Amino acid sequence: MRRVITYLIRYPIWGTVLMSGVLLFGLIAFTQLRYSFFPESQPKVIKVEVVYRGAAPEEVEEGVILKIEENLDGLHGVERVTSVSRENLGIVTVELMLGSDINEVLADVKNAVDRINSFPVDAEKPVIYEQKFRTRSQSIGLYGETNRYNLKFMAEELRDELLATDEISQVTLTSLPALEFSIEVSEADMRRYQLTFDEIRRAVSQANVNISGGKFDTDDEEILIRAWGREYYAEDLLDIPVRGNPDGTVIYLRDIATVREQWEDLPTKTYYDGQYAVVLDIDQTEDEDILEIAERTDEIMSRFNETHETVKVVILRDTTIPLKQRITLLIKNGLIGLVLIMICLGFFLNLRLSLWVAVSIPFSFAGMFIVANFAGITVNIMSLMGMIIVVGILVDDAIVVGENIFAHFERGKPALQAAIDGTREMIAPVFTSVMTTVIVFTGMFFLEGNMGEMIWQIALVVIASLLFSLIEAFTILPSHLAHSKGLSPRMKTTAVRKKIEEIILNFTHHVYAPVLRVALRRKWLVVVMPLAFVMVTIGLVGGGLIGVTFFPNVDGDEFPINLSLVAGRQEADTDSLLAKIEAICWEVNEDLKGEREDGRDVIVSIQRNIGRNDFGEFGSHAGRLFIKLLDGVVDGIVGHVDGPGV
Repeated sequence: MRRVITYLIRYPIWGTVLMSGVLLFGLIAFTQLRYSFFPESQPKVIKVEVVYRGAAPEEVEEGVILKIEENLDGLHGVERVTSVSRENLGIVTVELMLGSDINEVLADVKNAVDRINSFPVDAEKPVIYEQKFRTRSQSIGLYGETNRYNLKFMAEELRDELLATDEISQVTLTSLPALEFSIEVSEADMRRYQLTFDEIRRAVSQANVNISGGKFDTDDEEILIRAWGREYYAEDLLDIPVRGNPDGTVIYLRDIATVREQWEDLPTKTYYDGQYAVVLDIDQTEDEDILEIAERTDEIMSRFNETHETVKVVILRDTTIPLKQRITLLIKNGLIGLVLIMICLGFFLNLRLSLWVAVSIPFSFAGMFIVANFAGITVNIMSLMGMIIVVGILVDDAIVVGENIFAHFERGKPALQAAIDGTREMIAPVFTSVMTTVIVFTGMFFLEGNMGEMIWQIALVVIASLLFSLIEAFTILPSHLAHSKGLSPRMKTTAVRKKIEEIILNFTHHVYAPVLRVALRRKWLVVVMPLAFVMVTIGLVGGGLIGVTFFPNVDGDEFPINLSLVAGRQEADTDSLLAKIEAICWEVNEDLKGEREDGRDVIVSIQRNIGRNDFGEFGSHAGRLFIKLLDGVVDGIVGHVDGPGV
């Protein structure tokens, strides 16, 4: 190691080549990294969904869920089986053990479910699938002064436009029930025409189809035979013939029935600021970039809003906001660190030395990006957390090595020899201090569970950055300092520099030195005082004066109001109560708006959902309001809303 350092210091070209290569390939690796909100991990979950229309949760549990759970009991590779019973739907979640082959377990689950032959008659065929990686990028809402049919048509067009881009592949329409046709026949008409329900059903099903009649060839062309009979509007079904009588008369569907086009009877609805809305959920897959998805979505939304007046598109959820905030925080911390290094080292040593020490930050991050690219990680909240943690300690070893080289130079040694001696002297202490941090973060690679699948990326970022900072401190920094004008004996000392050195020298001899002498004479005091502070801290934590939490509670700019009535309550009751709470929220907004000097609305928007809430309940009895606020007003609005009027 000492010979390598000496060689690199004597021949600085290799240090320059190493620095340039790492910076260049690091920049290339950074451009290839994708962005995601959470780390991309392969889910070890298998889902079994069974639709049982018209059934209560208890019926779903008894007729579907319990039978599936019994057949899945004892399967190899299954760690846990959980289930949820809802109205019309049962979901069984199979979680796999660590190291299990998901394809083998998926085949075993399918075989186990297929063996069940006692499902209720009305239950549909079970759907069994492996849960793929999906991350919600954005949820956008389409709302306005128009009917639901137009809103459905425009939402489908907007979805198709989003899917037509290269960046987006997953868009799901929610809060939009399917259209269905209702054919109502009176008993009197059936008796008059001597018809049965089965006869009417057969006539409609046989006529409302598209079928192929084969083909025949001629000398000039090939003719395909097709029958196009499927209708997509209720009024077109009225012309379907139900029966042809011997006297030549024909009974059409319009003669005996009323056909209505209506929405599927589902309680799931969404309102935005009191107007009906359709929600489009845009997800990111493991091959896509969440920031590119958000950027393209914003472009399409802006274009849509420019060309439509009565119907608008708004962002309901945007997971890229905290990601962008962390990126901004990282850049801000990095720039502040560079400035502080240059100011402090320039103040105590010299400006040229501080510039070479500051190179440690971009060099270490460039090396880390190379490692991250090979490891297949993305820029996400976990990896960004690691970058934010490590950006403050990257230059510690470079500062120590650079200061020691400068100290040897001040003792009268030539620049080359000062760089060699100063670097060699710091190998053991600097290497030890960096490796202690590396060892601590290495433990994150051995954590299991969902957190373990994500948190290892923090360790990778920190360890890779620290190791490259160590390389920079022992190879690139000494070689550049040895041949830098910052260690030139002909460098002139200015009057300002002399004054600074006098102040530092005076502080060292008259303040620091006396304190150090006292500490050396009274060693017991130096040992007891830190121990006393540690014991006091333990007492404060044990007494509850200092709280302990895994994640801190941070006030957000939005909060939900969840509603859960007695199961079976009508949708109208849930909607009415949510509307009342929403009206109270807008009244509170007017009160708080009047207290603000700028007169701005405190509540930005209110989204009303019927049919589900954050408690995991589904059905007409469940609902919630999702309120978006201005920054920093969550406590005030909650205190006003959470009163006797609600």
